Formats: sequence, C-alpha cells, structure tokens
Amino acid sequence: MISEEFRLEEQEGETSQQLNTLPPEKVNKLIKRSIRNARFSLAAYVIMILLLIYPFMTVVSYVYYGFNQKAEDLIQVAIQTVYVTEPNVSLEEMEIEREFGLFTFNVYMDLYKRIGKSDSKLGDWDVEYRFSEAEFPKRNYLTENPPKEIPFHDTKKLYHPKAIRDNPELNNWKTLEKLPEGTVAEVYVSLNELMKTEDVEKVTDEVDVEWRWYAIDTGLEAKGESLEGGFLTPIGYPAQPDPDGWSPYNSREPNEEQFMESLYFLQKYEQQAIDIAHAKWLDLDHRISYIEENGLHSYGGVMTGPTKEILKLKDNPAVRTIYIGEVRLWNW
Repeated sequence: MISEEFRLEEQEGETSQQLNTLPPEKVNKLIKRSIRNARFSLAAYVIMILLLIYPFMTVVSYVYYGFNQKAEDLIQVAIQTVYVTEPNVSLEEMEIEREFGLFTFNVYMDLYKRIGKSDSKLGDWDVEYRFSEAEFPKRNYLTENPPKEIPFHDTKKLYHPKAIRDNPELNNWKTLEKLPEGTVAEVYVSLNELMKTEDVEKVTDEVDVEWRWYAIDTGLEAKGESLEGGFLTPIGYPAQPDPDGWSPYNSREPNEEQFMESLYFLQKYEQQAIDIAHAKWLDLDHRISYIEENGLHSYGGVMTGPTKEILKLKDNPAVRTIYIGEVRLWNW
C-alpha cells in the first residue's frame, strides 16, 4: 500500500517536472484544451439530461391537462365565453383546434357572424393557457371596424331602458334609410322596456327579420357599470338553437336553460373568462343571483335581415334605438 502511494507521488512528480520543462505556450495550449474538453463534457451531460427531461415533462403536461378533463373544461371556457359575451358571434366545431406545449395549452377558434342568411367569418382568436391561467387572446379580425380590446362607454351598442344614451344625436335610422334596397344588415336593437324573450320575438312579428342574440338584464345594465365602477360588457345568449350537437346552445334544451348552465360553468372559471372576453369585469356572482331572483328579461339584442325590413321598426313603440353593425349585399 505504501509502495503504491509512493509510485503515484512519483508519477505526479514526473508529470509536474515534464510540464515545467515544456515551453510556456505549449503548457497554455494543454490547459486550454483541457478546459475545452471539460466544457464539452459538461455541455454533453446537460444536453443528455435535457433530452431525458423533455419527454418526461411532456408526458407530465399531458397528464396535467388530461386529469379530470381539465383540457376539455378550458376549451369550454373559451367557447362559452364567446357565446355569452360576443353578440351574434358563433363558432364551428371543425374550426376549433387545440395544441399542447410544456404546461401550455392553446385553443384556436374561427369566429363567424350571421349577416342576412349567411355566416361571414369575423376573424380568429388564439387563446393560450399557461397551466390553467388564460393569457390575453391574440385576435385577428377581417372586418374593417374590429371591436376594441377593452370597450368603453363610447363604444356602447346596446342600451338598457333606464340607461342614458352616450350619443343621443347619432341617428342610425337615417343611415339605414340611405342603404340601398338590395342589402342586408346586422343591427343592435335597444328596447324601451324589459321583456321576456318570447315577447321580444313578438316585436318583429310583422317584419321579415331574424333575432340572433338576446341581451339580458342582470341588474347592472341601467348604469352600465361593474360593481367596481368600470364599464361592464353585456351578456346574453343566442336567440336561435344550434342544430349541431356539440354546441353549448344545441336544440336539446331551450336556450335560456343552456344560458344559465353557461353562467354556472363560467362562474367556476370567472378569471379565465374575464381574461378571454372583451371585459375587465363580469361580476357573475351578482348577475347570477339577480337572474335567479328576477328571472330572465331582455332589453334588446342583435337582429339581421333586409335593411328595408329593419327600417319598418322605426315607428315601433317597443324600439328605443338601433346601432348598425355589418352590412352585406343581398343574401336573404
């Protein structure tokens, strides 16, 4: 044992003597080569570890989003937020895509609007979740006048019967009169009083138009402000049932029942819904309680049809004001 240690010390001494006898530039080269080799070995170990960790983390991400149908719930949050907060906007199942990353989850949706008898593509949204928290969506619109990311009072299109109009001088009826005969329009209609949705339909009994979305009174619309005092986006539901079974407003149940189911569902994911919607507040606890106590009443909504047919509502005592949305050539 002593002789072995003596030999090692002797070899180290010889190596040290050899280095001392080498020229300085050669010693520097040897040292640099040793450092490069050490760095290369370290980088190789790191890459190997990452290559082993990445598949493992990917599997963990799939398990995270797959557990208890988390991914399906997050998809539904995006879908139902659109139907509840975006008037006259619908989705197509085949145009909804999903993509998984490392603890990220993206939902891609194409949005459509009904103008006349045709659905026109409005644009697309990319909703990204980091873990379960929603990021502000990336929105791409095809329309010339896309909605503001966060709307304010000056962009208001629907008015509660007790709400003060921000632009009383704006006369959309005159604009509607100037539109040519062969056109169809999307129009936001505000009523003079609150009505049950079946009574809203009666307002247009003698006019060849179609209601597309009902705005619902939740006790906050008269002021148009959230409980914290900020601008509150309207909420409502589609006026027409969707024949597609996947839709949250399919024909299996009345739309008003499915609307309440949507609110109860979004109540559990309210922050995600706020992050996705054109809103800073939704106040779902208050709004749900108000509807449960007072029932469903509409103060207006969105309709579409021939411009000259819509113009017949000008003297209808139930109609307070209108706002013209999109206009297209005849397709009725």
